[in-house]
Amino acid sequence: MPRRYALINGSVYLGRSRIIEKGYVGFCDGLIEDVGPAAEFTRISGTEVTDLTGKLILPGLVDAHLHLVNYARSLVEPDLAATHSLAEGLEVIRTFAAGLPPRAWLTGRGWDKQRWGMAEFPTRQMLDGVVGARPVALTSRDGHVAWLNTAGMRELGLYDRVEAVEGGEVVTDREGRPTGIFKENAATLVWAKLGDRNQERTIEALARGAQQLRRLGLAGAHTLEDQIGTPLLADALDGGRVGINVVRIREVHEPEELDALEPLPGASCVKTYADGTLGSQTASMLEPYCGEPDNFGIPALTPAKLREIIFRAVDKGFGVCVHAIGDRANREVLNVYEEARRRPAYRGTLLRIEHAQVLARDDIPRFARQGIVASMQPIHLVSDRHVADRYWGARSANAYAWKRILDAGGTVAFGSDAPIESPDPLRGMHAAVTRSNPATPEEGPWYPEERLEVWQAVDCYTLGSAAAARAGAELDRGADGRIRAGAPANLTILDRNIIGAADPQVLLDAGVVGTVVAGEPDFIR
Repeated sequence: MPRRYALINGSVYLGRSRIIEKGYVGFCDGLIEDVGPAAEFTRISGTEVTDLTGKLILPGLVDAHLHLVNYARSLVEPDLAATHSLAEGLEVIRTFAAGLPPRAWLTGRGWDKQRWGMAEFPTRQMLDGVVGARPVALTSRDGHVAWLNTAGMRELGLYDRVEAVEGGEVVTDREGRPTGIFKENAATLVWAKLGDRNQERTIEALARGAQQLRRLGLAGAHTLEDQIGTPLLADALDGGRVGINVVRIREVHEPEELDALEPLPGASCVKTYADGTLGSQTASMLEPYCGEPDNFGIPALTPAKLREIIFRAVDKGFGVCVHAIGDRANREVLNVYEEARRRPAYRGTLLRIEHAQVLARDDIPRFARQGIVASMQPIHLVSDRHVADRYWGARSANAYAWKRILDAGGTVAFGSDAPIESPDPLRGMHAAVTRSNPATPEEGPWYPEERLEVWQAVDCYTLGSAAAARAGAELDRGADGRIRAGAPANLTILDRNIIGAADPQVLLDAGVVGTVVAGEPDFIR
């Protein structure tokens, strides 16, 4: 017999600011059976009842953009995201390397030349000085640059002169030899050669990573995986090691990669790249970066190849997600999407732009007009506001324009881009509601007119994330991001009511009591 549960005497959030102040939710066999005021609750024999004594029941929060395999790896690899100087980062690398077997690869991520106060990128020789002959490959915080030492370059066949890479850059020294820095598609080349050197360890880490996400209050995630991460995640899912709902999105870089792919339930989206990132000054811009008159960024794909990937994906019935940071990249993707919607094969296929970080003013209303989901990561604002002011100047007024997209009738889905940033959804909501860094309150909000209400931020993690999964069978079972009878029993329970709170500090003070995923509760306090 399936187990029947009821959560009673909790505030039940129904979406779009509506709430039952003292309500209940009953669920059985993975589905919500009933929702209503607590006074109307009738206990059925055998029901496991939990009295929440005023706690808050939310629809299950879903991170609409993260990289689950890389997040799992970050839990077992050196993470340089918290380091603030090259010396500090090198010491973390030295310490971690000391615990590895001789000649074993050291991989990790999180280094950031901006945070380290470096005008130039680090070099292979800097790594050589702390790890010697051990091969090392480290991913930048934004995930778009690889940093290798000499031994790593030799082992991957990248020590000698490397041919130019379309949509990427191999940084070289005066002698024409790679310095150890590989940008954009050149970094993709590095990761393809590297593969997964710790496959079993990564699969084990996936279980730990999913559990950590759940403890942060996430009932699900949309994970964007490359050709290495895709089979690893599939193995972990088949083995029942991933304890959250997962929408899988496969990265493609060439049109031909689509030939062997078909949409599957839970894996009916593909992702590609239009440009780089702000942190690496490779986001594709309509005007040059401030202080760099010749730098307009790096388009990841030629316009023809971007169009071909999107058209092929739409024709095969895939939803499409395109990474676009700069205003030029966003405009180009919106233009191609507009063309794609006129194709005979188009049947309301999901079209998303990942990040949509800075937009030309006239392009903001196009998300609503064209039915494009803006998949955005508010926690990035905390890290990027000063870098954006430095390199984009006045254009930053149109950065992270989530309120104007919503006000125009568009759909916004919130995520974190973990492991680049923390996947904590409450921290993400705080960034969206305050547009400020809680560590430096004296700086005040950044372009405060784009601040959201708390309930709007919650909706972006629920209704928005559900809409961003509308690419096949994901919503056929009623998973629309609401608490209602017949919907899957995916819930997030907080220790206090954040909806309508006057002080956004409540988002940082709130604690996660537990989650319900596919009808299975997990209470952590």
